[in-house]
Amino acid sequence: MTTTFQLNPKRAPKADSEGTCSAVAGMVAPSSTAIRLLKPTSLAEDGFELGHIEAVKSPAYQSIQEAEYGGFTPGRNAKNKLSRGTRFGAFSCDAFSWQDRGTYSLPAELNPEEGGAIREFDQISDEVLTHPTTEKVLRGVFRTWKFEKSSHQQLYQVQLSAIRYEPTIETPAWPSPVEPHQDMVDGAIVVLNLTENIVGGQSRIYDLDQRPLVQMDLAVGDILFVRDAEVLHQVTPLLLEPGPNWSAGRRSYRDVLLVRFQPVGR
Repeated sequence: MTTTFQLNPKRAPKADSEGTCSAVAGMVAPSSTAIRLLKPTSLAEDGFELGHIEAVKSPAYQSIQEAEYGGFTPGRNAKNKLSRGTRFGAFSCDAFSWQDRGTYSLPAELNPEEGGAIREFDQISDEVLTHPTTEKVLRGVFRTWKFEKSSHQQLYQVQLSAIRYEPTIETPAWPSPVEPHQDMVDGAIVVLNLTENIVGGQSRIYDLDQRPLVQMDLAVGDILFVRDAEVLHQVTPLLLEPGPNWSAGRRSYRDVLLVRFQPVGR
């Protein structure tokens, strides 16, 4: 079965044809989110690009996703208290396999707040990982990176981080790390949910000298792709802003999924 997955129809990648594994189709459409640029961005030329997958907005998927993120707790041995889930796995022959591993660490120079500590997070459930919409997102992200080798020729490690930013009247939701940074691996930031009464959470891109390039408010379904070696990225803190539809005790939050693919052995 021929697959198409593209951000720009003029640059559609060729579908995998090696091996005997069947492929699952996925499609990323251009995002309608406004960003203040004079030209369309591309990973190859700018180090970042914005896409969109409408399927994550379906009521059925939203219900599963909200229940999953609502059960996450803050990481153990972590200074940042955002509720998080994680999962590591492999992608080979267009199929995913997932490990039972919840630990994660970044060197202190990349995340000074955590200082290189080994943190342990809840694991993203198999129900969410195997959902057709989740798989559409993951395969879509993989194809957008346009790796030199397909998953039939190369084994890829997959790292997922599910994060809920949930500020309160007293406390903002702080990203980790706060400052512009790199993560040592290319990544995609997918916005899965955003309730009312939230301000902040803008995504910012900087050049390697920390000069700001662009700031954008990502909408639900938007995917921001970032080439880690070429730019720095940052998310601003999130605040709770009571409004006409808000009442005491009502939860307000922003849910994102970070998706990272890395060729094994590189």
